[in-house]
Amino acid sequence: MVTLVVVLIYVAGFVDIGLGLAAIFARYLPEVVAAGTTTRLIVTLVGAATVLFGLLSIALASGVSRGSRFARWGVSGLLLAGLLLTVVFAIAEPGDGFSGVVTQAVACAVVIAPLWLGRGGRYFVDA
Repeated sequence: MVTLVVVLIYVAGFVDIGLGLAAIFARYLPEVVAAGTTTRLIVTLVGAATVLFGLLSIALASGVSRGSRFARWGVSGLLLAGLLLTVVFAIAEPGDGFSGVVTQAVACAVVIAPLWLGRGGRYFVDA
């Protein structure tokens, strides 16, 4: 089960890197250019941060695969921070609904539960 979680974390990390690169390149879209320099800077910084979070996810996945307790805590914290940010954004933009919160909560449950419960939890005790 830990192997499946590691694969999911790797996939999420690569997706974050791809989305971050797309956001960085989005700064050249006509709508963003027309919005001004500040908007372009914000779009670029968000893209760069997303790439860095993707790289952090990949590094943590490597640690989880080796049985690192620190990596298990890091992955759990990263996912819970993402859930918290999703809730904050859903409250700030109520028109979008809470489907993103539900999706993020399910992702947290699918990844975090196997790391802490059952054989997955014992994997980190024995490692």
